[in-house]
Amino acid sequence: MTCTSFPEDNQKTINGLTDAVGKENVYEVSTPKPRKAYVRINVGKLRDAVTYLKEKEGFYHLATITGLDLGEEIEIIYHLDRPGLLLSLKTRVPSNKPVVPSITEIINGATLYEREVNDLLGVFPEGHPDPKRLMHTEEWPDGVHPLLKKWDIKSLRKTVDGEDWT
Repeated sequence: MTCTSFPEDNQKTINGLTDAVGKENVYEVSTPKPRKAYVRINVGKLRDAVTYLKEKEGFYHLATITGLDLGEEIEIIYHLDRPGLLLSLKTRVPSNKPVVPSITEIINGATLYEREVNDLLGVFPEGHPDPKRLMHTEEWPDGVHPLLKKWDIKSLRKTVDGEDWT
């Protein structure tokens, strides 16, 4: 989906990002509104993309990191903003090897968000300076990530608490 009134300077940002990571590493671009863009890139180019966006395009603020279990893959979405543009940078990792490179060295605000995504979706931020649990207690069972589709409330409760819900 493309917005017909997407500003030229925002289009230059998308073009610059594409050039920085290589066109072959950009899988999808969508500009649904004048100040909103979605760009899906190769996970191997995530750090390059975030570095480019921060250093060359002024994206100093990371609003949050979210994720979505797509079944065979998990999509991680980095929501960055600057005046005039909200950019959601997406990348996907295989569900059987859920690892992304940490961006905490580039944007300090990623520290807690990466830990949250690890707890809830099981996507490990490789290179994170302190990847300990954030949301779960130390007693929480390893491998139980409640936002994965494989968990429903009954199986989650049984696994975590040992109790059946009736």
